[in-house]
Amino acid sequence: MTNASPRTLRALATAVLVTAAALAGPATASAAGQPAAAVRPAGAGAGAAAMDFTEVHVWATGVNVRNADSGVPFETCKTFPSRQNCHVVATLSRTTVTAYCQKQGEVISDSGYSSRWWTYLKAPSGYWGWVNNVYITGDEHLAHVSDCTF
Repeated sequence: MTNASPRTLRALATAVLVTAAALAGPATASAAGQPAAAVRPAGAGAGAAAMDFTEVHVWATGVNVRNADSGVPFETCKTFPSRQNCHVVATLSRTTVTAYCQKQGEVISDSGYSSRWWTYLKAPSGYWGWVNNVYITGDEHLAHVSDCTF
């Protein structure tokens, strides 16, 4: 392409970028700008069983949903959900949301309750993240939410 016009080169470059973006798609980031690692839990694809998800009610206001960027920060947050390991990606107030699983992490105490259990859930904004069970209606360990296998 030694004699290609600038217009032809721009069109070709645009086509390459559009194709690359289409191929990369969800592997790089969600539409909301959240890292793909934090978008959906493993096993939450189209083939995931309906019983993998359940609804939980967040009874408090201004509850932080926490997660981390992909890579080491995400793995650290996933391994031990806590205020130190996971940054705020959304907030919830008195709402029902979809939960995937729960696991132990930092103990949180608020309003006379304490819990070391955190639930991985999807905020209405579309972000997935951890919420301590102290803010979710039910016991410290929610009987109707599976324990995380990751």
